[in-house]
Amino acid sequence: MRSRTGSLLSWGLGATLALLLGSCGVESLDDGGSDGALTYTSEESSLTWDPYADAVASGTTGTVLNASAAVGAPDGQAATLLSLLNTALVLDLGAGEEGTGDLRVYYQGLSLALVAQVDFLKADGTLIGSSPLHLVELGLGTHVAVATYPGHEPYRYVRLRGAVLALYLVDAVETSIRPICGDGVPGGVEVCDDGNQLSGDGCNSVCQVETGYTCAGAPSVCTDIDECALGTGTCAPGEVCVNTPGGFECEEEEPTCNSPRLVCGESCVDPNTDNNHCGGCGNVCAQGKSCVSGVCVGTGNLQFTATWSRGGDADLYVRTPSGKVISFENTGPDEGTDFGALDVDDLEGDGPENIFWAPDQTPPSGTYDFCLSVIEFNHPPSPGNPLNYDIKVRVPGQPDRVFPGAYTSVESSSNCAPGEPTYVGSVTYP
Repeated sequence: MRSRTGSLLSWGLGATLALLLGSCGVESLDDGGSDGALTYTSEESSLTWDPYADAVASGTTGTVLNASAAVGAPDGQAATLLSLLNTALVLDLGAGEEGTGDLRVYYQGLSLALVAQVDFLKADGTLIGSSPLHLVELGLGTHVAVATYPGHEPYRYVRLRGAVLALYLVDAVETSIRPICGDGVPGGVEVCDDGNQLSGDGCNSVCQVETGYTCAGAPSVCTDIDECALGTGTCAPGEVCVNTPGGFECEEEEPTCNSPRLVCGESCVDPNTDNNHCGGCGNVCAQGKSCVSGVCVGTGNLQFTATWSRGGDADLYVRTPSGKVISFENTGPDEGTDFGALDVDDLEGDGPENIFWAPDQTPPSGTYDFCLSVIEFNHPPSPGNPLNYDIKVRVPGQPDRVFPGAYTSVESSSNCAPGEPTYVGSVTYP
């Protein structure tokens, strides 16, 4: 796409494309109605705008005159649409230049306010959604209006349509990139973006850093601030400072650090979940890892984590949509695992075992099956002494899903699929 220099035209009251023929009898907009204006928040005003359309695309009807004039930046030359025969102008924003935010439409010569429409299309031509266009700027010159994008995924094509018997002069369209909280890329007013829209993990549901955390990177990795270790968590005599996610607590000294907590420096921490003391004092989980059952495990675009209720050997299996099975027998990451990886294999504890796709790897789209084989335990599972387990599935931007279950006998299979005795469940990505 061609870029543009200079300041952007100010936001219009809405988005619009049309010049009305005086003989058409189209009624003007009600100036007092709420539909005649669009309100823009501070977040929208911070949008980073991408360039203009690259080409006229298929689907453009023959009743559009000088269609190529709508390509590129506004230059005073405009395409003309006459909506007698379902006239449509389809513009291609260009591969790799798709928009995710609102669309600006530059138009000319409007003499009467009018409502038109924009359709937003995927790269394969599938309709994502539509938005009304309110043309209200009158007089000579080029005017700008905004069509609100109703979707949550990139669009490559825009189809401009309008009311019957209305003439439209379209000078240019301009797409934008809207920062999306939960996509793992901080932008706009986002201070952090950890790949989800969950609060309580350091980066909240609107991508702001929560109190008691620091966040860095893309996707953002948030680390709890240990107020007790820093000395900012002051407690009264006879109390001990206990670090908690996002803060600290002051507890009576006697019962403070009962198992599984332990004292690290002047802090009482849970080594099963504390990223700064994972499994023991001072064992800090590196960026891109989190503490699960006292072990630093990898996190990323897709993650399966298994834990069980007592010590022994259990094995996690994940079958990808292409039929590749990831386990201790095929750890990856490589083409044989679709670039997923098993990074923790527990042979005698209570887990975790962890299979994940790193932030720089994209999992294949489709259905994933996951299974848990129970191999060897000092106290084998039985009806009177079952082995309980949980498998947690994490997908950025979605709530964590936990699949609990119990075994009453030893079960083992390397063929992970529905119907197998070790099958736990399936999820679809993305």
